[in-house]
Amino acid sequence: MHSIAVYLVQLAYGGPEEGGWFYQTGELCTDPELTAFGTTFADGHEARVKAMSDEVQAHLDRDWNTGDHAREISSVLSAGRFEARVHDGWPPLAFPAERPRYE
Repeated sequence: MHSIAVYLVQLAYGGPEEGGWFYQTGELCTDPELTAFGTTFADGHEARVKAMSDEVQAHLDRDWNTGDHAREISSVLSAGRFEARVHDGWPPLAFPAERPRYE
């Protein structure tokens, strides 16, 4: 099974190593207007999953990624961006599951 879910994606501060580093984090959106985009597909429908994900992302870019959400997440003025993500199985509540470590 594949699922599509909408996340608010932002950059989080990872640590001071090498002058500071950041990593992407995402939180599952619970706004009813955004959870309505969530859907699942049976295995074997990868082309439909990709097409639906692209449609959802186009809608998000048009109607939700505006104002401070329109900025790239690397900008200090960014409030994050809404992204449609595809997952194998049920979508996680957030990503990454564990905070990355600098090595």
